[in-house]
Amino acid sequence: MKLAKTRREVTSILSKGKVKVDGRARIERNLPVGLMDVVELADANVAYRVLPVERRGLSLIKIPKDEAKFKLCKVLRKTTAPGGRTQFGTHDGRNIRAEAKEGQPADYSTNDTLRVSIPTQKVLGQIRFEKGNFALVIAGRNLGKSGKIVDLQHGTATRPAMVTIEDTSGNKFDTMADYTFVVGTDKPAIKLEAA
Repeated sequence: MKLAKTRREVTSILSKGKVKVDGRARIERNLPVGLMDVVELADANVAYRVLPVERRGLSLIKIPKDEAKFKLCKVLRKTTAPGGRTQFGTHDGRNIRAEAKEGQPADYSTNDTLRVSIPTQKVLGQIRFEKGNFALVIAGRNLGKSGKIVDLQHGTATRPAMVTIEDTSGNKFDTMADYTFVVGTDKPAIKLEAA
């Protein structure tokens, strides 16, 4: 980010609590950040999101301040917690309890994406893993590519579930469902590329 020239400056900035990761001040120098994490720098008044970029891997993408108030989390597993409540595990290690809406239980499925406010961790919305929604490829040879899901093929015991994605240029490519991250319905809910 080139906001500090020496390691001593970095240590000073961190010790003053001026760097936030997912809405919480962090002082550890070697704290790892991962996919979809939001990094904010208070004095510089800037925010970044960690996203895969084609041919570069995970990179920091500068985002608008209103976008720094939430994070997208991919649902990886669904379990039953003590007391019979359903709990969802996300890609970043969060465990989110299902909240019933107007008497109906939450119906999140694996590979769906939850829009989570940070730092309160309240679920603001859901994006379903289905045809027509916008997806980002987070692993494999198509890393960083994005587009609309045009086909879903269910997996078997010997073959993984596959997804066909059409990018904005009209090119289609296949990738594994595990490698996709749904980021919007008609268009991405987040900024995906550096301007």
